[in-house]
Amino acid sequence: MNAVRDEVPRDAPRGAVWAFLPLSLLQAVRAHDRPGEILEDEDLTASLPRRLGLSDVIDREIRNYERAAKRGRRVDSNDVTNLMRLVLRRPDAEAILRDTGRRVAAEYIRRVPGAWLRVARALPTRASLALARRGSRRLLRRMAGDDAVQTTRRPSAVRVTSEVARTDATSTVCVLFAAALEEMVRAYAGDQPRITQARCATHGAPFCEWLIAEG
Repeated sequence: MNAVRDEVPRDAPRGAVWAFLPLSLLQAVRAHDRPGEILEDEDLTASLPRRLGLSDVIDREIRNYERAAKRGRRVDSNDVTNLMRLVLRRPDAEAILRDTGRRVAAEYIRRVPGAWLRVARALPTRASLALARRGSRRLLRRMAGDDAVQTTRRPSAVRVTSEVARTDATSTVCVLFAAALEEMVRAYAGDQPRITQARCATHGAPFCEWLIAEG
């Protein structure tokens, strides 16, 4: 695999993304893959891609991104795009991307003071959602790029512009952002708000859009 360089560059170009995104993606791939002996009737075309997460290549690239994440660096969005397109070839791509979105959100939420989250959940729902939108905008900009995310108050919505989503005929990439958004809204506002996808770039929309409804 050449989607990730041996060493993450010190200065990533404009549009770079949070190192925890590719790190979480590779960790999700590894978690979804499992070891096993080659059986006589095994279909190698199906099984070998699932063993990618157990390879030395994945281990090396995880270590590279771990170093970048610890140093607070952003990484080249083109490398991350290549990784995502590689994952999209897998039959379990949706599960991996959903897991990735949750992992990235969990890392972001881990950095938010617990007292602040408790206060946010204790506020009226509308105020909690306002904080959830703000936090989601910050996280998703780290995942998709600073210019790729917008939020609106009326309607309460989050919009993500993603080239990978636009070119993904299966609409699977949306799961990545939806899972991250769900975790963020739950952390700030609890389980009450409902999140539905209103528009998708795969189907010709200028962006992917999720609506956040009270109750």
